[in-house]
Amino acid sequence: MTTLTTPQTHALRDQLLARKEQLLQELDAVQVAHRERMKSADSAPQDAYATQANQVAQSAVRDAEARRDHDELVAVRAALARIEDGSYGACQDCGADIGRLHAFPAALRCIGCQTKVEQAA
Repeated sequence: MTTLTTPQTHALRDQLLARKEQLLQELDAVQVAHRERMKSADSAPQDAYATQANQVAQSAVRDAEARRDHDELVAVRAALARIEDGSYGACQDCGADIGRLHAFPAALRCIGCQTKVEQAA
């Protein structure tokens, strides 16, 4: 059982909704940029190897950022679902309060359980 008050839960929900919208916009921008790069790549002459290598490296960074944003979006949506079902704020593993929700509203576990998960990985 969580000790979050209703106003605290609403404030965290608002933060999660704002972050969700921000992530959706960022992921949409990535898709638009990808389509534009594909169009320009088809019509552009082949560049020198160094330029191509730089483009590959930049693409890898963009892909990693998009994966990170996607993973965070999944976590945010899951947190919003937990708010709806009443389980928000309780650690998935031990049921204790998640004391770090103001710092990380999408947290699924308390610090102790999250530490155990990370050490096992």
